[in-house]
Amino acid sequence: MSKEVQMTFRIEPELRAEFSNAALLEDRPAAQVLRELMRAYVIEARARANRPANDAISPAESRRREQAVNFARASVGLEGFKPSAEAEAGARQFIKGEIQLADLFVKVKPDAEQAHSR
Repeated sequence: MSKEVQMTFRIEPELRAEFSNAALLEDRPAAQVLRELMRAYVIEARARANRPANDAISPAESRRREQAVNFARASVGLEGFKPSAEAEAGARQFIKGEIQLADLFVKVKPDAEQAHSR
């Protein structure tokens, strides 16, 4: 694959330094790491673009999510807390694949903040 094109973009100096150091620790050129990240991004973007809007998650992924939610519920219960109705609704959406983990955190964050203020 010919490397005939250059990209120029702006990033924070700290991010550039951290990235360069991380690549150096792995004894890899930063440009090689960037190319790999770009290729992975292109593959993921194509996959997202080609899947239907309501693409359901696999049954195995749903079970994995349910196990994770049940573990979290048990952990919260052992601490003496009970999730709110909104947090439970978010957990059901997460298990079904309607939302991602980051979206679930947004729903349960108010519960966690309230618990810490007690």
